[in-house]
Amino acid sequence: MYDHSLLLRTVSDLGGRLLTNVDLDVALTDLTAGLVEVFDVAGAGVVLAEADALTSTVGFPAGVAALEQIQHDQQAGPCVEALRAGEVLTIHDLDQYADRWPAYCEAARRDGLDSAVAVPLRFGEHVVGAVDLYAGEWTAEDLEAAVALAGMVTILLVGAARLRHQEQLAEQLQGALESRTVIEQAKGVIAARSDVTVSEAFERIRRHARTHHVTVRAVSDAIVNLGLRI
Repeated sequence: MYDHSLLLRTVSDLGGRLLTNVDLDVALTDLTAGLVEVFDVAGAGVVLAEADALTSTVGFPAGVAALEQIQHDQQAGPCVEALRAGEVLTIHDLDQYADRWPAYCEAARRDGLDSAVAVPLRFGEHVVGAVDLYAGEWTAEDLEAAVALAGMVTILLVGAARLRHQEQLAEQLQGALESRTVIEQAKGVIAARSDVTVSEAFERIRRHARTHHVTVRAVSDAIVNLGLRI
């Protein structure tokens, strides 16, 4: 039986960390460690994917981390099946899949892992990854909790990705604004110094940039802050 209060604390901690600049792999590795405790299982892994292919994996403990890496390298295993089908996959005996996933099943056997549950991370019509939980017996309530957990993790991951995108966009816009400001200042300096129009001043800056294989921003910055004369 899973620990309900511990499950909520684990998800809450993940949300708080994803909304900061913490490394995603670190946050997800800590999540897998938390899942092992929440569900009292032998190991847990999280994989992220794009276009039905695994792009990154984490796991806990070390043996499971290596097992998840095999899934990534081979693009084969329970998580791959779950994300492609978009459905929960419960495997009671991994040996039955030895012909389909030989490297994965051999590694699992070495670590004493003989069963697994893979839960897709769904966001609308898209599946962005999956969670692996390695345990023998699963009640209907445990599976429901695992599916609910996957939903919460997906929302947190998508929210964090959108936040990162917004932050990057804001940085890009700020950089564009700063570039425009220094370029305008440089145009004014050249126009006043050489008694030419602003348009001619800008053309001089562009010619200098092309000749020296640098950006207009770099030339403008040198004019304004370093006294470059062109």
